[in-house]
Amino acid sequence: MLCSAVKNYISTAKGLPFFYVVGDNDYGTTLEELKQAGLAMVRVSDFCSNSDKFPNMDNITDYFRTSDVDFRTNKCVLVGLGEYLALRGEAEALKVLRKLKYVTLGNARVVLLLRGIAPQVSEMLNDDIKVMNQQRAFVSDDCTATLSVTNVQQDMDLVKEKGFRPLLKAFEDGVTGNVIAHTNLSLDNSLFPVSVIANSYDAIRYVAKDFSLNRAYGSDEQWNKLCSDLAKCNNSLDVLLEKCGYNEGFETDFYDHVAGYEYKNWLFFIALKYYRHLIGNSYLIYALDKTEKFQDFKINVVIAIVDILHSDVRFAQFYKERKKLVREFPESDIAVFIHENEVDLQEGIYRLTDNTLVEREAIIRLIAQIGLHHDISTIYPALDMYLKKYTFNCGEISSELTSYFEDYKKQKVSNVISSEFLSNIQKFALSMRYAQLDMRDNALMSISDKESTRLCWIDALGVEYLSYITELARIKGLSIHVDVARAELPTITSINRRFFDEWQGGKKDKVSELDDIKHKEAGGFNHVECSAPVHLASELTVIERVMSQAATELAMHSCKKFVIASDHGASRMAVIHHQEEKYETDTKGEHSGRCCKIFDGYDLPFAIPENGYIVLADYGRFKGSRAANVEVHGGASLEEVVVPIITLTLKRESSVVVKLLNSDKIFADRHNGITISIYISDAEHSQNVSVVINGNRYNAKAEDKTHFTVHLHDIKRSKEYFADVYDGNDLISNIKISVKGKTATVNDDFDDLF
Repeated sequence: MLCSAVKNYISTAKGLPFFYVVGDNDYGTTLEELKQAGLAMVRVSDFCSNSDKFPNMDNITDYFRTSDVDFRTNKCVLVGLGEYLALRGEAEALKVLRKLKYVTLGNARVVLLLRGIAPQVSEMLNDDIKVMNQQRAFVSDDCTATLSVTNVQQDMDLVKEKGFRPLLKAFEDGVTGNVIAHTNLSLDNSLFPVSVIANSYDAIRYVAKDFSLNRAYGSDEQWNKLCSDLAKCNNSLDVLLEKCGYNEGFETDFYDHVAGYEYKNWLFFIALKYYRHLIGNSYLIYALDKTEKFQDFKINVVIAIVDILHSDVRFAQFYKERKKLVREFPESDIAVFIHENEVDLQEGIYRLTDNTLVEREAIIRLIAQIGLHHDISTIYPALDMYLKKYTFNCGEISSELTSYFEDYKKQKVSNVISSEFLSNIQKFALSMRYAQLDMRDNALMSISDKESTRLCWIDALGVEYLSYITELARIKGLSIHVDVARAELPTITSINRRFFDEWQGGKKDKVSELDDIKHKEAGGFNHVECSAPVHLASELTVIERVMSQAATELAMHSCKKFVIASDHGASRMAVIHHQEEKYETDTKGEHSGRCCKIFDGYDLPFAIPENGYIVLADYGRFKGSRAANVEVHGGASLEEVVVPIITLTLKRESSVVVKLLNSDKIFADRHNGITISIYISDAEHSQNVSVVINGNRYNAKAEDKTHFTVHLHDIKRSKEYFADVYDGNDLISNIKISVKGKTATVNDDFDDLF
């Protein structure tokens, strides 16, 4: 309700203005009542000469002085003056107020509806009591004005109308609280709180109330773009990030999100910082927390683990999570990590993974420097599968081959030849025990149903890879049968390819990459340039690809059997031993000197004459031969001569159940060993079931179709033993055998009495 003083003022012309001071609560109702009393509303903002200029006070006073003369209404309420003066500051407010109190208006009546400057009006009234005596002022009991300004100084989409005039007009319309504006005018002396948004980053913090990320995370250009995008999403960062798909599933397509320095990549980085509390990958959080600049984020994800020791309680989890994150990263990025990881070799090997070829080669290079690593099954599972002992099952020389190739593989990876191993090769060279094995071509002839069999010739595939191939067959769900045979001497392709050329079965193809890797320039490896056996990583990749092809062909029923055979193996030892024989003949050494056309009068203790050649069975090389790359063939070492014939088929769909029977009644016998009973629900090769413990194979006796007994003649101590159960060549199960001692038996019998 209007005060009596203003009602009296309106009804009686006094020729001077009326000061009506109110707060936020009364502003709107008072203005409306004044309008209803016949007063026309006049805005101070209308006296701004352009959008971003202060109003001209002289023009305002002139406007009211001439209101009668120009026959305009002589009763007006002026709005916006109080807020304008408050924005100008106390000194300006007092100056204008003191000037206005005696501005003559003739018959015009002007009510100055003032908000935001109650203290200044009171000070003016106290200085001149006559204004109150003339009943030309009223100060409300509640003059509280909660007004503030956020001034956006940079041109942004936050403000629809730019300039001082729209700001003042908003106050005139009775707005309360904060008003966001864009003006270049100085508001340094404002009585209202004025905050400044000087850039897009400040604007984002203003509109996204819970946004507190560091400005250093982005450039001005990036913050500008984000600010603009926010305006299109109702200033909601959550809405924007959801629209981009950056609000969940942070590890999905991770490399695609971080591979680049474009705005979309930066926005993903911002999303990770913003949603840090929602990230489930602890290593990602660790790398994220280490990153203050977006440009460093991708490489930090790759290398941050370098600072974590393998003994750190976080390491195992970090390793697993990082491996998943960087799986799709290119080798160029991983190479940076490898370089950073080389400071401490003993620690560094723990951090490497098998994700990329460059890392797999780095693992092998480190093993050649520091020796075999106990955690290789985690770091490089394929290499662990390769190194696993393969227990041969090929007659009298099975144990010799098992022991030999277990040692050979370890020395190949470690890049050394022990004196003991060297003496063994000489022993084998003299004995030629491998002659007991069937010839490869004969073994292939015994394969039945050749029309439904696909033959794959992997050039230079030796038996050293059988443990790896067997494990791959198990992983891929294939049944495997292995025949161990021998190649013809010398172990060169021209003498050993008849099996492929004369194949009378189904489709056939040749894989040359393994042979290329070992001793051809096309393979890209050279022992002189890199002495470590890093080529093994590529060898395993070639074999894995062929096994995948076999699984696919069999699954599509393109063939019933997939047979892998080879012309010969190859020797790493003959390369790293650096032994040259004394002969330099007119006939130049072939295949890096492992064999030579025969000549009279040679005197070599470990040479075998065969097919018109002198074939070296130790690790020597004839002079004058082409330098080896990384492996050679042509000689008569076991790794060159002994070759596998691998028959792969689909496993039966029914699952096989294997149980150790009477497991609680197995007691040690120091004289006779132990006998165990095994149940196998569906043995395909019931006459060829066996158990392998610590590399030793024990054949089972079939009692009926599902029950088998195995005599473990040398298991005589109480201990836990872990055994692999084979159905033919197929590893079908692993069992634990707990052998009790006699003392435990006596104690158990005693306890049973009570």
